[in-house]
Amino acid sequence: MSKKPLLGILGGMGTAAGLYFQKLLFDACIERGIKRDQDYPEWIYFNASQAPDRTDALLKNGESPANYISNIINRIDKAGVELIVVACNTAHSFYDEIIAQTNLPWINLQTETTNFIKRKGYNSAALMSTEGTLKSGLYRKALEPLKIKYFEPQIDSEIQRNITDAIFNTAYGIKVTGSEISREAINNLQHVVDQIECEAIIAGCTELSLVDKYLSLKADWLDPMKITAEVCADKII
Repeated sequence: MSKKPLLGILGGMGTAAGLYFQKLLFDACIERGIKRDQDYPEWIYFNASQAPDRTDALLKNGESPANYISNIINRIDKAGVELIVVACNTAHSFYDEIIAQTNLPWINLQTETTNFIKRKGYNSAALMSTEGTLKSGLYRKALEPLKIKYFEPQIDSEIQRNITDAIFNTAYGIKVTGSEISREAINNLQHVVDQIECEAIIAGCTELSLVDKYLSLKADWLDPMKITAEVCADKII
C-alpha cells in the first residue's frame, strides 16, 4: 500500500468550526467505506485559537494573523505534516503572506469550492461571508474566470449586517453559541437567503457551515468546508 500524506488541520478560527471540519472529514471517511479504527487516515489537528482576529486585521488595521498562523504551520511541519488545510475562510486572505514564511502546500477552500462550482455547471452563485472575506475579494477573484453571475452584498448593506450579526453578535452570534444556533441568528440568515436569486449560495464563513439545516433554502447550499473535507479524504485515504 502506498504511503498517504499526513494532513494538518488548523482550526480554532473559530473553535466550533474547526471541530466541525474534523466531523466532516470523519463523515467523508465513512462514505468511502472505512469501518475499522486502523483504516482511518492519520491527521494532526491544531486549535489555533490565539490567531488575531482576521476581520479586524482587514478592516480596522488590526494585527495580522499571518505570523501567528505561519508559526503554527512551521511547528506542525516539524511533526511530519505534508498537506495543510486552514479551517477559516477569512484566514485565506493572508495566504500570500503565510506561504512566504512556510513550506507546506495548502488545500485551499476557495480553490476547491471554485472547482466544485465548475464541475457542477452552476451559472450563478451568491456569497455569504464575513466583512473581511468580502473586503479581500477571495471568492470574487476565485470565481471570476468562470464568467458566471456572481452576487456578494455591499459591506454596509442590510444584508451584510444581518450576516455579520448572525456570526459575531455577542449575545446570539454563532461565535458565541457554537453548534447551538440561536433563533435570532437563524432569523437573520433566513432573511438573507430569502433575498438571494442564485442557483447556489456559498457559505463563505466557517461558522455558516453549521446552519444550513435550520434554513429554508431555494438555492443549493455550498459549504466550502464540506467540499474541502471531501477533497482531503480523497488525498489521504
